[in-house]
Amino acid sequence: MVDVPGSGLAALAAAIGRAQPRGLVDLYLEAVTEAWWRLDGGAVVGHGVLRREGVAARRDGLIASCDGLDRTVVAEVTGIAAARLDAFALPDLPAPPDVAAVRERAPLERGVVRWRASRAAVLRDGAATAIRRPELLEVTRPDGQRLLVGWPPATPVPDDEPVGVDAVAPRPGRTTVLFAPAAAAVLVHELFGHPLEGDALLAGGSPWSGRFGSRIVPLPLDLDDDPTRFDLAGSFDADDEGTPAAARPLLRGGELVGALTDRACATAFGLPGGNARRASVHAPPRPRLSNLVVGGGSDEPPPRSAARLEVTSLSAGSVQPHSGLLVLAVRAGFTLRGGERHQPLQPCTLSAPVTAACDGLRAAGGAAVASAEPGWCGKDGDVLPAGAVTPWLLVAGLEVR
Repeated sequence: MVDVPGSGLAALAAAIGRAQPRGLVDLYLEAVTEAWWRLDGGAVVGHGVLRREGVAARRDGLIASCDGLDRTVVAEVTGIAAARLDAFALPDLPAPPDVAAVRERAPLERGVVRWRASRAAVLRDGAATAIRRPELLEVTRPDGQRLLVGWPPATPVPDDEPVGVDAVAPRPGRTTVLFAPAAAAVLVHELFGHPLEGDALLAGGSPWSGRFGSRIVPLPLDLDDDPTRFDLAGSFDADDEGTPAAARPLLRGGELVGALTDRACATAFGLPGGNARRASVHAPPRPRLSNLVVGGGSDEPPPRSAARLEVTSLSAGSVQPHSGLLVLAVRAGFTLRGGERHQPLQPCTLSAPVTAACDGLRAAGGAAVASAEPGWCGKDGDVLPAGAVTPWLLVAGLEVR
């Protein structure tokens, strides 16, 4: 367990441990600062700063939460008299960056740029764990696409290029698609990220339930969920139950070897916890992905001549819970002819059953790169930052609609 010297968190945890509130599992504290800038024609036309803070006490699956961050709020959610609690504070939040620095790294002509920083801690069994997370920069383009990177980003986030007037609708029917790394990030997120979250596996709502130890991908792909990659948006050094973060192997050589677990479901898989995340103080911790890192591809990207479409960006992806149908909303891409880009794509939809899409993986290669997509990861209304490192992927048998 890790405390922050001078924060009072350890003393607060000890006081709660002595009081022994009936049924208390843990106490979660969080503070968040967000600053946003609205841009039009490259000029700032709106700006605001928001701070949120709160406390949540968990008892046997129930959450009692309250906005605010002091002894009176802790007393309200735990039932312990405030006089018996020690004063405390989370580590200070950084000040928002200067708008000039933001504009330099996100030269957006029109849209919204948002910076976010958070601090959190978990108090459990008389001890305190402070949680470290990266600062984030979100860029929302005019069409609603949201890109998410760490702050400051390693390279400037490029402005968007509008779809040209010569964009065409792809021919309906089954086809082979080449996914650029940013689009491949969303594909991998939907094929393996959510379906390998422990609660989905235990409920039987995942196509990978009961498939441990079997090969589910025809390629020798490796896949890890790695919250310790602080260059990616989904990072943390301890999860929201206070378990130290560590990379979790999910695939090795195309074989299913792991799952994402919290304390509640870790025993069922014979794995440690470490993947519990909360969307806010008002939401319970659940097994959630963080940063998906793909390895095992070849050095060279798959040839464009093997595909009819190239997808460079997806606006959304989902798996229908009952049918197991993967649905991808194509935002941008190209038709291919003779191994070359031919015409820009109009927005369209690609779909296939999850298992069929995995069976259709034909090649993976080129440099695996960090992506600003999928950015935000939604599950039952709970939204969290997520990152990815992916190569180019070639997939056959996808249905164009």
